This record gives sequence, structure tokens and C-alpha cells, in this order.
Amino acid sequence: MQNNLKIEGERCMESKICLVEELKKLKESSKEAVENLNSFSPFKEYIHVKRKVQDELFHLLQKTNESNKSQLILVCGGVGDGKSHLISYFMKYNSDLMNNFEKHNDATESFEPQKTSIDTLNDVLDAFSDENIENSNEKFILAINLGALNNFIDSEYKDRFKKLRKYVIEKGILESSITDNSFDESSNFQFINFSDYHMYSLKEDGPRSEYIEDIINKITNDHKENIFYKSYKNYCLSCENKYKCPVKLNYEMLMKDNIKSTVSTLLIEAIVKHKMIVSTRSLLNFVYDFIVNNNLDNMNTKELQKEISSLELIDTIKYMFTSNLFEHSELSNILSSVSTLDSVHIRNEELDSLIIKLNITDDMSVIFREYLQLDEGHYLENTIGNKEALEEAFVKSKLKRDSDILKENLIKMFIRLYLFIPNNDEINLKDNIYNQYMKDLYNWNKGLAKKLKRVYDDVKSSIYKWNGESIEGNINIFIGKNQMRYKVSQTLNIDADISNLNKCDEEELHKFNSNLILRFKNEEKNKSHEIDIDFNLYSLLMAIKNGYRPNKTDKYNYINFVEFINKMTKLGTQSKEVIIEDRSGNTSSKYKLVYDKNFESYKFESINGV
Repeated sequence: MQNNLKIEGERCMESKICLVEELKKLKESSKEAVENLNSFSPFKEYIHVKRKVQDELFHLLQKTNESNKSQLILVCGGVGDGKSHLISYFMKYNSDLMNNFEKHNDATESFEPQKTSIDTLNDVLDAFSDENIENSNEKFILAINLGALNNFIDSEYKDRFKKLRKYVIEKGILESSITDNSFDESSNFQFINFSDYHMYSLKEDGPRSEYIEDIINKITNDHKENIFYKSYKNYCLSCENKYKCPVKLNYEMLMKDNIKSTVSTLLIEAIVKHKMIVSTRSLLNFVYDFIVNNNLDNMNTKELQKEISSLELIDTIKYMFTSNLFEHSELSNILSSVSTLDSVHIRNEELDSLIIKLNITDDMSVIFREYLQLDEGHYLENTIGNKEALEEAFVKSKLKRDSDILKENLIKMFIRLYLFIPNNDEINLKDNIYNQYMKDLYNWNKGLAKKLKRVYDDVKSSIYKWNGESIEGNINIFIGKNQMRYKVSQTLNIDADISNLNKCDEEELHKFNSNLILRFKNEEKNKSHEIDIDFNLYSLLMAIKNGYRPNKTDKYNYINFVEFINKMTKLGTQSKEVIIEDRSGNTSSKYKLVYDKNFESYKFESINGV
């Protein structure tokens, strides 16, 4: 009886821990962040969210276990994509199966300090060397990053592992394309590539990440095992600062479905635009940064209460999630990328007009209430949605700070909040080029040729304009020294080549290529070339199509496209005919230089009508 009372008392004490202290478990620097194959803590168990790759890996493990051959499973991918986490999860919940496998995590395990990771791999994979593989019956799981795998098969030990090297190359494991990884009974090697699985999926109406939202739900949902919600309920709701605490405010905002959805959408956009790698661990750290401003991070509970009790509105704005997200790029790679998506940098007619209105109005609260969803009785409704509260804040700012700074911060907060809790759709804060790219990406991975005609036409137009404007059907070429007077072009007949499109019947795509791979052909020479287009190149090509001319920096940054253009120009008519434009003064004259192959002679003539 006494023991039961003691345990219950300890639980009560735990439930009274400040929310900030509990949230620190989300930080990358916390002890909970340590990953290895042999541990799966209660926290990791709770925070675990099932992904599609989990089912496929489990199926592969079962099939491999049933095989009477030696089997090496390559669990490949990038840094921090969850390989070790998932293997340790299976070790806890499917121990009977996993006990049949030897395991090695190349990222963390080393047997002897004087040996390199390559040396260690040579040792642990000895049973799968060419001389031993046929006589072995070992089942082995190797968690390895793609870079390390590439280094190993090209290392000094490559002659011992020719069969493994051949398998990796033939399966295209190190390439960016999506490769079939179903179980192969005839092979001693199997693989699953975590890089083929993304933190988001592609749908016809845009990308979404059920995984990101599920992770956030683990932190904010009312669940008996959720230590964060327990702290919010048992500590925050009875705290003397509950009406003005920015941490509580941010946590409550993250409970809202529309906030979760917008956060998820922002992260997907950052991943696509910046090729950002987001691990589960970095995602949890991001949630912490969303809720807890870094100025509050190092304070103990008493210091925190003292700081929050003295906050004025302008201070609270600084600690709100809108500022945490966009004004602290120095804290992490995720925040660095997300900060570039800050809606305060957007300029359009509707937003500019509203900003002017906010600057000249005597009552900003009217606009806040009209354009933002402010919950009744909530801190935001009681401050920025309340005329008297705003007037009081401005009065205090005249004593402590310049009121212009307060107004500037209120306007910034308004623009950012409109991204998350809009009350109407009068202001467009979306990137239309990005949205179009994601639609094209979905259609390309689905193999929907008819829906891709526009993007092929747009890229084709950009190919012709890459070296500057020319007559229709021609592309400029550079001959001799760069100069301004003469412009030389050739005819280039190219069309879309959709032979690399593969039909996919799934409506929601979980495995997909994250870039567009577009191919163009010249029928006369029966040749095709393809270009790998990520979002940034796509954005540049759409600008070129609309009249922008690429500069030296663009051509340096997109050297792959420059090489593609050089290949395409070789499919033109420059060996037979070129057009020369003389742009001297205000006049422009065009000439044609034609090579007569029969007589090995050239003909130079003015083009009629010029």
C-alpha cells in the first residue's frame, strides 16, 4: 500500500514538471537522441511513427530469413534517415526473427580503433567475400550510408567483393533512379534504399506528409503516454503565467490541425527547394525550436517564470512561433531553409495594399480580426485583436521603445500569422512556380504524358533561349571571341521524347524520383539527350521562358544544363548552315552561310526580306 502511494506520488510530481523541461527531450543534444542498434528507449518507443518503408523492410527480412542461402541485406540510405531506428525497433518487437541475423551499423560501430570503417567492413563481411559466399549460411543486416557503400566497393578490398560490387552496380543502388528492391531468391544479396522513400508523398492536389503530422501529433495529442501533454495539462494550465506564456501559446497553436498542416507544407517546400535532409531527430529538434525560443532555452523554471511574468507585447512577439520559425536561421539547417520561405519577403498588390492600411490605421485590431482566425478568449484575441490592449502596448512602447518598432513587429507577425490562420483567401502567399513544379513532378512520376505537354514545351522554349533570343526554331551558338556586334545561330529541331516515362497506377506516391528527368530528341539524327531538373533549375528555366537571360553565375551553378545544351546544339544544322545577324548601330541585317557538301564550298547570302 505504501509503495503504491509512493509511486502515485512520484507520478504526481512528474506531472508537475514545466513543459519546457519535458520538451527538452526533443532536442538533438538530449540523451534521447543517441541512436544504436541495441537500444530502444521508452521515449523512442512512444515517438515511433510507422512509415511505408517499415512494411517493406519487414517483408524483406521475413523472405530472407526463409531462404536457405547466405543472405546479406543492404539497408542503405542517407545520414539520419531512420535505418538504425527501424532496425532497433524490429529487434525489440520481432526479436525471434532478428536473432537469426548478424547486424552491423557502419555509421557507429568499429571494433578496433586503429582500423578504418573500410577495414571493419572487410572483416564483418568476410562471409560474403567471393571466396566464402557459396560456402556460407550466414544472414547479415548491414546498415550503411550510400557514400560509405560506394567507398567500400571501390576500395582496396573490391577484388574480394566482386560479386557484391556487381550487384550494387546492376541494381543501380547508388543511382538516383527508383529501382525494384523486391526479394530475389536467386541472389545472396538483397537491399532496401531508404533514399527512395521520402518524408512526404506526392498527390494530385499537392504533396503532403502524414509522417510529419503524425510526429507532431505524438507531441501535442491528448494521449495517456504523452508526457508533453501531461505537463501542459497538469502544469501549464495552472501556472500563474498561463495567460501570457509564449511557450504555452506556441504549444496550443501547434495543436491546431491547420497549423500542423501548414508546418508540414513549409517543411516539404524547404526540403524540395534546398535539397534538405530531414531526419526524425532533426524534425523533433525543429518542433522544440518552434515552441521554445532559444532565449528561454537555458533558463531554469524559476528564471523562466520571472522572465515571462514581466513580458510586454513586443517581447511576446519575439518569443512566438512566428518569430521562432523565421528569425533564427542560425539554430539549425531546417530553420535556415525555412527562414528563406518567410512570407514577409513576398510582394504582391493585395499584400502591399494591406500593409499600407496597417501602417495608417488608428486601430490595427480591426484588420487583425478581419483577416486572422483569432480564438475567443485566447491570448492573441485579447491582445492584437483588442483595441484597448493594443493602445496600451503603444503607450508603454513610447516609454520603453520606439512605437514604430512595435508597429513593424506587429505587421511582420500579422503577415506570418496569415500563412497559418487566415480568415479569408484575399492574399496569396503561395509560390506558384513551386506549386506547378510539384504538380509536374507528380505527373512525371505517374507517367501522365498528356499532362506534361506544357512543361516539355516550356523547357524546350528555355533551351532555345538559353544563349539569348534568336529567330524561331534557332538557337544561338558561340563562335570565336565573345563580341556584341555579330550573333550566330543554327536551326535546331527538337521534340519531347517521352520514352522514359513509366506508368504508375498508385494515386499517392511514396517512392518517387524527386527531380524531373526530361528527354528531348532530334528525329533526323535519331538521338536523344535527357536533363535532370530539380526545383531550382526548373524555376530558372521558367524565368528564361518568360524573358530572363541567364548570367555567368547561373551558368556556373547549372553546369549540368550547360553540358546538356552543348549536347543539344550538336544536333543542329551548324555543319550545314548558320544564320549570322549583324547588329551595328540601330540596324540589323541577317545573312545565311551555307556549306555545299558536294562541291566543298560555302555560299554567303543576305536573307530576303531583311
